[in-house]
Amino acid sequence: MRTILKRGVLAIARRSKLVTDVAAFITRHADASTGMSSPTNARDTYVNLRERFIANGKGKPVNESVREQLVGKFERIDRELPIASTKTDGLFLAEMLLNMDAAGEIVECGSYAGGSSAKLSLVAKVLDRRLTVFDSFEGLPVAERYYLRDQHCRRSDAWVTDWTQGRYAARQDEVQGNIERYGDFSVCRLAKGWFNETLTPRNLANPVAFAFVDVDLADSARDCFTAIWPRLSIGGIYVTHDAAYIKVLQELHRATLWQEQFKSVPPILFGAGFGLCNDSPHLGYMVKGESLSSEYLKSLTIDK
Repeated sequence: MRTILKRGVLAIARRSKLVTDVAAFITRHADASTGMSSPTNARDTYVNLRERFIANGKGKPVNESVREQLVGKFERIDRELPIASTKTDGLFLAEMLLNMDAAGEIVECGSYAGGSSAKLSLVAKVLDRRLTVFDSFEGLPVAERYYLRDQHCRRSDAWVTDWTQGRYAARQDEVQGNIERYGDFSVCRLAKGWFNETLTPRNLANPVAFAFVDVDLADSARDCFTAIWPRLSIGGIYVTHDAAYIKVLQELHRATLWQEQFKSVPPILFGAGFGLCNDSPHLGYMVKGESLSSEYLKSLTIDK
């Protein structure tokens, strides 16, 4: 009976804050009484991460009330817009941004319909930072044969499909309209074009504090990384939404890139090959700086 009740509550949890809170309580305590565990009471499910994300605002400039408002707006975006990132992805990104100690602007590469852009714009507004969104607004480009299909660390080759031209296309006016309706376009600038043409010193004139890159193709991932990483501030965060793809990981960790171009040691890629949790299987990130404290790195996570 307890299991049936728990599943029923979780199924409708997203519709009501009150029900969400009840679901979180049941998730934490129902199985504890039997000494058993299940995927629904793991600490990294959305219900629990949502609760922790809001609670992390206690005593902080961006307090619990502001965080709860952000979550409400994020959930509306998840309900009403096509979006390639998950609900937990949004929480992880926001937590990093709210605890980041780095100078500069926010950059997004790959906006799809603007759902993730709208979320980032809401946090950017709270933090008084600028957001530049880079996208072709024509979907994926024509891929070279080698890059047409990647391999996934957690899924079979049968699960993976080709990165076909035009996939994830959304018009620029559609993206802008979605950011205006669901986010805050006052802090945004859209840069239209292919990444190897638009990620230039002119478009990246200011330091970058945070980058969120969801571009699928390994060569596009390389183009974004090589352009943004040198401009990333110390303590800044580079987030990839392609951390589960083997060819992307190979490009980001290519020895010649670090030895000859960056002339430094590659940092930890948190989430490489696995993601940050089962509901964020593609999310990974690097933090720039060779002398960063473990306390700072831990502060970027949700479950403190």
